[in-house]
Amino acid sequence: MTLQEANLLWLKAQAAASRKGSLSEVLDRLVQDARLSGRTEAIRSVVGTIDLPQGGLDDADGYVRSLFDRSVRRPMLVKEEAPSYRAPAARGKKRRG
Repeated sequence: MTLQEANLLWLKAQAAASRKGSLSEVLDRLVQDARLSGRTEAIRSVVGTIDLPQGGLDDADGYVRSLFDRSVRRPMLVKEEAPSYRAPAARGKKRRG
């Protein structure tokens, strides 16, 4: 979704003023209000909007699990910053006497 800058700023202000401070909450409320007021035609069907694996919903659970398992098994590059080593400060020799 692409929004004009002024609309995005307005949404952020609405989110800041909302109970949870959530942009998602504001967008949900706007969409729900638009749907309930009849400003747009409601979609009555989702036929053709979702691609399922062969076998329909019976195999969907296994299909989603296989996607997750494959994703988890992929190697991941993890890089940590090495702690900086600082040599202890040289102590000056105390002179006696």
